[in-house]
Amino acid sequence: MEKIYKEPNKAEEETTINILYNEKMLSIYTNKISLQKQLNKLIGEPTKEYKIKRSIIGSIWKISLKEKNKIQKLILKANIYEL
Repeated sequence: MEKIYKEPNKAEEETTINILYNEKMLSIYTNKISLQKQLNKLIGEPTKEYKIKRSIIGSIWKISLKEKNKIQKLILKANIYEL
């Protein structure tokens, strides 16, 4: 099924990356559509998708710090910095 994304207001577009040391987890949240699609391809389905009706307004991925290959792929290939 095709995913439907809701475009955020440009001033409200955000991506946060947190290291949760106690949980040994890397947490990534974004509401930027292009990054959500890219992360889906690179590291798989998000842990949670935030929706309004059927439209996705943001996604969160939680990756174990033990999954070094996934984290490396994310850092090397995801266009997080818009470069």
